[in-house]
Amino acid sequence: MAYGLTRQQIVMLVIMIFGTFVTVLNQTVVTPAQPSIMAEMGIDASTVQWLTTGFTLVNAIMIPVTAYLTDKHSTKMLYLVSMGIFAVGSLMAGIAPDFAVLLIGRLLQAAGAGILMPMVMTVLMLTFPVERRGSAMGIFGIVIAFAPAIGPSVSGLVIDSFGWRVLFYAIAILIAAVVLISVFVLKKTEPLNPAAQLDKISVIMSTVGFGALLYGFSTIGSVGINVADAAITLVGIVVLVLFFRRQLKMEQPMLNVRVLSNRRFLIGTVIGMIVQASLLAAGVLMPIYLQSYMGYSATVSGLVIMPGAILMGVLNPFAGRLFDKYGPRVLSIIGLAILTISTVGFATLTSTTDVVWLTILYTIRMASLSLVNMPITTWAMNALDNKLLNHGTSVNNTLRQVSGSLGTALLVSIDTFVTGTASGTMDPVQAGILGVNAAFVAAVVLSAVALVFTIVFVKNRPEDVKIAETEGEERTMVEKIMKPDVYSLPPDATVVDAMKFFVEHGISGAPVVDAEGRATGFVSDGDIMRLLSTQSNSYMDPVVMIMQMRADEETYDEKLANLMKMNIRDIGTKGVIGIDLHTTLPQVCRILSKNHLKKVPVLHEGKIIGVINRSDITLYSMKTYLEGRDDKDLDREIKIDERKRAEAEKRRHAQEEAE
Repeated sequence: MAYGLTRQQIVMLVIMIFGTFVTVLNQTVVTPAQPSIMAEMGIDASTVQWLTTGFTLVNAIMIPVTAYLTDKHSTKMLYLVSMGIFAVGSLMAGIAPDFAVLLIGRLLQAAGAGILMPMVMTVLMLTFPVERRGSAMGIFGIVIAFAPAIGPSVSGLVIDSFGWRVLFYAIAILIAAVVLISVFVLKKTEPLNPAAQLDKISVIMSTVGFGALLYGFSTIGSVGINVADAAITLVGIVVLVLFFRRQLKMEQPMLNVRVLSNRRFLIGTVIGMIVQASLLAAGVLMPIYLQSYMGYSATVSGLVIMPGAILMGVLNPFAGRLFDKYGPRVLSIIGLAILTISTVGFATLTSTTDVVWLTILYTIRMASLSLVNMPITTWAMNALDNKLLNHGTSVNNTLRQVSGSLGTALLVSIDTFVTGTASGTMDPVQAGILGVNAAFVAAVVLSAVALVFTIVFVKNRPEDVKIAETEGEERTMVEKIMKPDVYSLPPDATVVDAMKFFVEHGISGAPVVDAEGRATGFVSDGDIMRLLSTQSNSYMDPVVMIMQMRADEETYDEKLANLMKMNIRDIGTKGVIGIDLHTTLPQVCRILSKNHLKKVPVLHEGKIIGVINRSDITLYSMKTYLEGRDDKDLDREIKIDERKRAEAEKRRHAQEEAE
C-alpha cells in the first residue's frame, strides 16, 4: 500500500485528481487563446474578457450553492453531474459558431467546476478514514497546484499547432473519460441532509446583482458610458444591497455575511479582493499585449507566464512557515510593496520591451503574491471562531472570485476605452500598448491601496492578541461564554416537526421564535413525554417511549396520531426563561439552579442571540483558574501536595507501627 492507501483508494484518488486537474487546467488554458478568439470572431478585448470574468463570476455564485447541493444529493451523483455539465460546456465551446455560444459553453464549464472543487473535498473526507485523509489531501494538493503552472504553456503549444478549438475538444474528451470511469470507481455516499432547503430568492438576487454589476463594468470599455448601462449597473448595486440585507435577516443564510462584522476578517478579505482583482486582470492583459501588439506566438505567451506560476507554487509552503514565525505584517507589506513596484514596470511597456525582462518582471510579480495571499487569508480566518470557519471560507472565496471578475472587467474596460480613444491619433499598435499601460496604472493604484490598508490595519500576532483582549474586555461575561448558534422552531411547527428537528441537531429542546426573531415559548422532549406518560411512565426518553409502547393498547394509535399533528405551542411552555446579555455569571448560575435547567437562552432587546449552559460556565471557570497561574506556580503547588501526601503517609505508617 502506497502512502497508507489501499489499491481501491489509490484508483479513486487518481480519478478525482485527474478530473479536478483538468478543470483547474481549463481556467488557465483559455487566457493565451483570447487573442486568437478575438481575431477569428472579430471582437475586442472588453468582450473577450467575459470568457474569464463570466467563468469566475459563475464560480463565485456556485460556491455557496454547492453546500446545499452536497447536503441534498449523493456525492457520487453530484460529482458525475458536475463533470457531465463541464464536458457539455467544453464541447459547446469547441464547436461554437459565434461568441455567444462560446460564452454559454464557458459558463457551463464554470457551473460544473464551481460544484466540483468543494465537492471533491467533501468526497475525499467522506471516503477516506481519518488516519488516511492527510495522505490523500497531500497528494491532491501537490498535483492541483501544478495545473496553473503548465496551463498557459500547454495551451500555447496547442493553439500554435492545432488552433484554439482543439483545447476545448481535448478537455471534453478527457472529462468524458473521467465520467465513464468514475461511474465504476467512485464510492457512493448518502446525502448529508436530504431535508436541506435552498433559498431560491437569494440565488436569483446574487446572480442578478453580481451579473448586472459586472455587465456595467464591462460595457464601459466597448461602448462608453450611457444611460442604459448606467441603469443596469445601478440595478446591480441595489439588488446586491437587498441581497446582503436578506442574508443578515435569515436564520440560515445562503452566504453568512455576518462574519464581515469581524473587523480583522473584513480587512483581510478586502485586501485579498484587491489583490485578486489585480492578479486576474494581469493574466488577461499580458497575452493580449504579447500576441496582439508584440507579435509573439501563443507558445511564447504561455512560457512568459509559466515561471511565475511555478515559483508562486513553490514559495507558498515557505510563506506558510514564515507566517507562523513572523506573523502576517512583514510578509504582506514586503509582498505588496514588490507587487506595486513590479506593476509600475508593466505600466511602462513599449513596443521594444524585451521578452526576457518581461518574463523576469512577471515572475517577480507572481512571487510577491505568495507573500500576500496566504498570510492575509490566514490572518483573516484566524480572527474567526472555529465554528464560523466554514462560513468565513465561503464568504472569503465568493468575494475574492467576484472581485476578480469585477477587477478584470474594469481594467480591461480601461484598456479598451483608452485604446479606442487613442486609435484616432496614433498607430493602432501604439494605441493598444497605451491602453494596456493605462490598465496597469489602475492596477498600480489598486496595489497601492492594498499596501496602505496593510500598513495601517494588519498587525503581527502579539498585537492581534492585545486587540482581541481589548475587545474581549468590552464584551460582557455572558457574551464571551455563550454559544451564538441557536437552534429554534417557528410557531407553526408541529410535534413531528419538532421531533425531526431534535433528532437532526442532537438536542432535547428549542425555543419557539416568531418571524421578528422574538422568543414566544419553549418546547422540549419532556413536553412530549408528559403527554404520553399516562400510558407508559417508565420511559424517560420520548422517542424510546414512542417506539416501545405496546401497539395493542387501545388508545395508542389515536393518541400518537393526535400528538404528532398538534402544534408545538399547545404542548410547550408559554414564554421563555432567559437571561439578559448583561446578566452576571453568579446570577446565571442561580437561574439555572433555581429552575433546574441545563441551559438558558441569552436575550438582547427581546431576541435570542445565543445560549449558555452549565458546561460552558464550568469550562470557562477552569480555564480562567488555570490561566491565572503560571507553570512555576502549578509546579510549586504540585510539589507541596506531593510533600503533604508523603508526610501523611509517613504519619500513617508510624501510627500503624505504634499500634
